[in-house]
Amino acid sequence: MEEFYLRVFGLKDVVCMLPWQSFTVTMKNTIRPCCRFPTQTGVDMHDYEDAFRQLRTDMLAGKKDSRCSKCYEEESSGMPSMRTAANEFHAMEDRYNKLTPDFRNLEHIELSLDNTCNYQCRMCTSMFSSKLLKRDIYLSEAHPHHVRDTNLNFHPAKVAKSRYETLKHLSIDWSSLRSIKLLGGEPFLSPNFLDFLYFLDMKTDISNIQLELVTNCSQKMSEEVAEILNQFKTILLSGSFDGLPELSEYQRVGSDFKSSFMNYLEYGDLLKNRRMTIHQTFTVLNVNKLDASLEHYKPYCDYQSWSYDDYHFSFLQSPDWFEEWVLSQNDNEKLRSIFKKRKYDHIIWHRILRSLRILDTYYTTSLEKVNPELSEILRIKTKKYIDAHEKPATRDCMYCDMIDEM
Repeated sequence: MEEFYLRVFGLKDVVCMLPWQSFTVTMKNTIRPCCRFPTQTGVDMHDYEDAFRQLRTDMLAGKKDSRCSKCYEEESSGMPSMRTAANEFHAMEDRYNKLTPDFRNLEHIELSLDNTCNYQCRMCTSMFSSKLLKRDIYLSEAHPHHVRDTNLNFHPAKVAKSRYETLKHLSIDWSSLRSIKLLGGEPFLSPNFLDFLYFLDMKTDISNIQLELVTNCSQKMSEEVAEILNQFKTILLSGSFDGLPELSEYQRVGSDFKSSFMNYLEYGDLLKNRRMTIHQTFTVLNVNKLDASLEHYKPYCDYQSWSYDDYHFSFLQSPDWFEEWVLSQNDNEKLRSIFKKRKYDHIIWHRILRSLRILDTYYTTSLEKVNPELSEILRIKTKKYIDAHEKPATRDCMYCDMIDEM
């Protein structure tokens, strides 16, 4: 009996149904349990069940996997998470006593049709936005050390146009699906979007499917698109806006906040069975305005979600003063919980600051204009760092090199 209660307790606190019921397809057509798993963990579809068997075994033993840390962080701060939502959708309470380390069956899939996009978001790369290829080529040629010597990953990447046809021919039983999450690029801009909806309509009964769309809301919704979307059981429409209007335009280069937000509201009028969500990504560039940003969108959606950038402009490598300053501007338990993972890396931090300057020059934008408080404190603290640095007798010094670059 004690073993049974231990098992149930571990399931409720640790187990996520996604490794049993879900695929997330990477841009290279490899498979992982969900979008929060590192891309490099993706495997060939035929290897999926064995590749993540240990993950399922550990979950059944009540062991938390570090790759699931984002969900556990959200839950520890009293927030719902992707894990809790998945467990509710896949009826974990009814299934827990039947779970084994074996994969069950595919009920949810998450994928991008291609990387066609009209935005150049600063924290994104050309792997996920076709519009960023020129920028990433520029960075790799004009600032090769900056790209190569850090984890900032501004590497040029092309996604083959044939990928979509490969995607349709993967060994997927589309008929068993109850949920699909469609990412970009930008789905409404993709030349494959309507074709994929009609493909699904031929493969399964779409009136039984919950379809989640993650969109930058830059495109008007045509009557044809609205007509087929309204045949789905439910549409979860997630509009991506990153902070207050000016900050969102700054981080999401190429965006027009006013027109995109009007499109978002219009989507809500056109769709019948829908749930409207605002999702924000917070970085060094906008995290000091997190509470104000969440409050700004509250009246316009059924639900809000937010995540943090792990790569290009992550605040998890920031110095102590940055955490203290940001938390003094916000009262958010989830943010406090995330900051507990922070580990200052002076090299990455100064590369982030240099990236900011390089991209402001490249895009002819100004952080000072859209976030003057952040710009000012960065200026003051960076000057203190430079003034405190003792230059060695020789010039073979990484810190001096970074200071010269800045």
